[in-house]
Formats: sequence, structure tokens, C-alpha cells
Amino acid sequence: MKWLALLALPLAAQPLKVQEVLRSVDRSFPLIEAAMQERQLAEGAALQARGEFDLKLKAEGETQQLGFYRNEMFKGMLEQNTTLFGTTVYGGYRVGRGTYGPYDEKALTLRGGEWSGGFRTPLGRDRSIDQRRAGLATTKLGVDGAEFTIQKERLKIYFTALKNYWDWVATGRQLGIARMLLRIAEERNQQIEDQVKLGQLAPIELTDNRRAILQRQSALVAAERNLQAAAIGLSLFFRDAGGNPQLADASRLPEAMPDPATLSQEAEQQGAAAAMANRPEIRGLSIKRQQQSVEARLADNQLLPQVDLYFNYSRDLGEGRLSRRGSEVEAGLQFELPAQRRKATGKQIQTEAKLRVIDAELRLARDQVLLDVQDAASAVRAAHDGAGLIARELTAARELEEAERARFDLGDSTQFLVNLRELATAEAAFREVKALADCQKALAAFDAATARLLTTP
Repeated sequence: MKWLALLALPLAAQPLKVQEVLRSVDRSFPLIEAAMQERQLAEGAALQARGEFDLKLKAEGETQQLGFYRNEMFKGMLEQNTTLFGTTVYGGYRVGRGTYGPYDEKALTLRGGEWSGGFRTPLGRDRSIDQRRAGLATTKLGVDGAEFTIQKERLKIYFTALKNYWDWVATGRQLGIARMLLRIAEERNQQIEDQVKLGQLAPIELTDNRRAILQRQSALVAAERNLQAAAIGLSLFFRDAGGNPQLADASRLPEAMPDPATLSQEAEQQGAAAAMANRPEIRGLSIKRQQQSVEARLADNQLLPQVDLYFNYSRDLGEGRLSRRGSEVEAGLQFELPAQRRKATGKQIQTEAKLRVIDAELRLARDQVLLDVQDAASAVRAAHDGAGLIARELTAARELEEAERARFDLGDSTQFLVNLRELATAEAAFREVKALADCQKALAAFDAATARLLTTP
């Protein structure tokens, strides 16, 4: 019996490869699509924060036509908040006509109206950072953070998809073994019948071989069901162009399982370094810390006194009262400082505590990532060694099977013993297939632990 041929199944199509499955996940898997909305949410928040710097158009009009003083007024203004030291610049036009009381005469303008412009800039609080600029910075970081949230979800789904893929490949190889095992018993049945007719074998040998055929037919039914179940499990990740689950046809099974591979200490160290640099959990927490640092700066800013410098230039045009002619320049400082500053101090305490919490989470995440890499590397080595031992066991089982068959041909053994040897070889072949699949799943786990799975083409 040539057990090297056990894993070969006829192919009618190109083998289904890992890359095709992962591309299908990226294209159509619902949770990936849901995770993508995190990016939309973050980009929407960033756009909303930029809206704080939108150019504002303000307009106001009023009239007073009852009473001793009768007048009308209209004014319009453009106002622009900037990121330059929190400065706000503005410019506008105002016209006021009619009669005003002495207390309101500033509202009166010359016939051509008044043009004005100026700025307000903070010198203390809000100079280095303010609520608007803090929102701009945190939402911009949030877009990067959303990308890492997507990568984290993608990494988890990739790994699950690969486990299902290798289960499907393994059950396909095991189905090939079950078919070969049945074929051997069926081909031998005619030979035993002839030998029984010639009196060379006892009829019980034919009965035992027929029992073996029934047993192997039952095993084949179970193997076919296992392949169907594995294909159904894989279909959750392997989808058609419309995004619907599709069953991978058995004709697309790879011709053979990949050879087992192990990892050197150097490869493990390189993987650990890659994980520290690229694992989405760590990078996401780093973004979260940067956002909280912005909040901490904003809280520190609130402790400063508010000292604002303002400047305004205005000029009336046209005819009218002499006192309204010419240019006016106004400049000054405004100061404000709460006596206790409890609100700002409380906010500062909160932001510093949140920073310490994130730092602790970041330390734990780095420790966990390192342990993940070490555990995955250990699993790869164990799977490689286990596959090697089972391969040696399979070689010994084949030798015993061939020897038992030779004894049977010489009349020194029974069909019962030959059947036991064949089953032992098949069982070892089954376990070898599983061990080879475990090797690939262990490598996938290592690639997930190091985040290299995200760069799979």
C-alpha cells in the first residue's frame, strides 16, 4: 500500500489559497464592514471639530419707530477663529440712522456707514491651547485610533478564518485517507473470494473482510460529513462577489499539506519587536494616551489667568455728524481669574489620574503582547516536534502493515491482523494530517501575535 498517495485528491479547479480567503474577508465580512464605520465616525468627529474654525457670518437689524427717539440699525460681521495662538479676527459693516438718546449715540453712523475690523488674542489662558484646538487635535488622533480599531478586528477575524481554512484542508486530506482505506478493502475482497473458492483461505476471512468494508464505509460517511461541516464553517469567511457565504468545493483542496516549520530564537525576538511596534492594541492605547495628554494640557491651561488683548479699528464714511468723522482705534486688555480655581484644579486632577490609568493599561498590554508572542512561538515549536514524531510513527506503522500483509500472503497471518495494521496506519495518517494542520494554525497564531498577519498579501 502506497500511503504517500493517500493525501492526493483529484483537482478540477485551482486550489483555494489562504490569500483568497483573506481577500474575501476584507471584501465582504460583516464585522469588517461594521468596523469600517469606526473610521467614518472618527472622520465625522474630526470634521465637526474643524467646524469650530468655520468662517462665521453674523447679521443683525433692528428698528425703533415708537417713542421720542426713532431710528434703525443694521450690522453685519465676518468672524474667523484661528489656530494662531487662539486669535480671533473679525471685520464688518454697520449703519445706524435716525435719532438716538445720548446714551446710545455710539450706534449712530455717518450716511455711508461704518467699516471696522480687529482681533482678539489671549496672552495667558487659551494661548497655547484652547477647547477648539484641543478638539481638533484629539479628533485628528481619533482617526488614527479608529484605524487601529479596524486592524484589531481584522486581525482577530483573519486568525479565525485561517483556523477554519486549515480545518477544511485537514478534513479534506482525511477524507482522502478514508477513501483509500475503503478502496484497499474492496480491491482485496475479490482476491479473498478466489482464495476461499480454491480452499486456500477459510470463509471466515472473507466475512471479516466484508465486515472491514462496512466499517470503512461508515468511516467514509463520517469523513464526508466532517468535510461538509468544515466547508460550512469556512463559508462564513469565504464569500462570493455579492458577499454571500459560499461552500468551498472539494475540488479546490490543496494537493498537499505544507511541510511543518519551526522558529528560531532570533525569529521569535524579531517577532516580539514587530508585535511591540505594530500590534493594534498597543498602538491604539498610545493614541488614547496622546489624546489624554491633550486633555491634560487643556486642564493645565485652565489654571492660568485669562488675559486677552483686543484691538479694533473703525471708520465712518459719508456725511453726517462731525463727531463721527475720522478713524477710531480701540485697544485694551481684559483680565479674569477665579479666586479658588477649584473647577480647573479638579479637572487637572482628573486628567492626570486618567493618564496614569492609561499608562498602567499600556504596560499591561505590552506584557500581554510579549507573552502572546512567546506562547505562540512555543506552540509552533511544539507542533513542529509533534508532527515529526507522528511522521516517524506513521513510517513505523507502514512498515508493520507491509510486513503483516506479506505474512498474510504466505499464510502466516489472518485478515483480522492485516485489517488492524491498516487501521493503525490510517489512524497515524489521520493524526499526521491533524498535526500538519496544527502546525499551520500555530504559525497563523504567531503571525497574529506579531501582527504580521495584517500584511499578508
